Amino acid sequence: MSPLLAAEMEESLCTTWNARVVDYDAVRFPFAERIRDEVRGLGHPIDSLETLHEVVPRERVYALSKALCEATNRPEFKRLVAEFAREEIVPKGRLVPPIAIQRYLNVRIMVPDKPQGVFPFHTGLLYGHGPGSRSLWMPLTDVTSEASRSASLQIIGVERSRELIRQASADRLSVAEMTELFGRESFGVRAGPGKVLFFTQENIHGNFVNVTGKTRVSIDFRLAESRYGDQLARKILGGYFEIMSEEGERSYRPDHAALANDRTNVIYLNNNTPSTVGIPVHLQRGMVTEYCRRNGLNYEFELFELESMDHLPTLQHIVEELGCNVILYSIYALPESLAHRERIYRAARARRVHLYFVNEDLAVAGGEQPDRIEQFLGFAKHGGP
Repeated sequence: MSPLLAAEMEESLCTTWNARVVDYDAVRFPFAERIRDEVRGLGHPIDSLETLHEVVPRERVYALSKALCEATNRPEFKRLVAEFAREEIVPKGRLVPPIAIQRYLNVRIMVPDKPQGVFPFHTGLLYGHGPGSRSLWMPLTDVTSEASRSASLQIIGVERSRELIRQASADRLSVAEMTELFGRESFGVRAGPGKVLFFTQENIHGNFVNVTGKTRVSIDFRLAESRYGDQLARKILGGYFEIMSEEGERSYRPDHAALANDRTNVIYLNNNTPSTVGIPVHLQRGMVTEYCRRNGLNYEFELFELESMDHLPTLQHIVEELGCNVILYSIYALPESLAHRERIYRAARARRVHLYFVNEDLAVAGGEQPDRIEQFLGFAKHGGP
């Protein structure tokens, strides 16, 4: 990253995105009502989100939150989120398109008096997020009063957060010690429907035990700019983020039944690129085989890439010589060199074989152009000429 870009990012993190509450149009973007209706549709006749704990058994709250996360990935909800990001967040957050958005939003339910449901204080960096992404927290229930502080998100400014993280690491503090230290320094966000918190991957944040007698429900997710696409750490584009379209539609996902052909499917594993070098092949294999099971893809054998050979000759061999469909762990298992990628694309078109990418749920198939793959790789600054 150039010094100019680094300076622009630092200025943005320390001002616009430094634990700042911003207004949005809750009538135009009725997230609270949408989630309430989803809860009702899942069989829980609640009057309001604040009384959810009176209707939903505690042992079913976590499963409900995961069902609500899945609901945010439906096309109509994704359109609403994309419009919200484009109309409200991008201009107010001074973000520069192209923009990527988290594929699945987090819907969190914090019922009263449940210590084991409290998320410990942390920063995004500590959970593998890079400094180039920005976080949004939207309470769907009201936490504006001092009496509701224990139900709200607790947060610390960027500069003090950096100091405290250095201290916690140097002193090897336990979770309990960090909770005491960070909690003492934090402030509760005062917000409700119509307000969204902008914060960074360096702001320490977390929760206290909710003692308000009311349920708190919130949505949080992240956005990323292409200009910082190489600053996303482990949450790179494709698996965690997807590029935000103008229509808010989900990116293309393959119809596996329609793509079936008479070619042999081969599982391909490698540790030859910056994004795969740290992922053991048995973990890659686990994701690949689950993907195959879920989508009805049969496979006959697997091949490994030759270590230290970044032009990926084994992958070339599968496509060019064997003429087999290839099931790869990720688009980031492709060569970093665009010239080498284009050779593989040309061979796949010539041999009419499919390339399946498990982590991103994408495919290059039926002779189509790999434009979407290249758009993702370009955003993430994967390789070069």
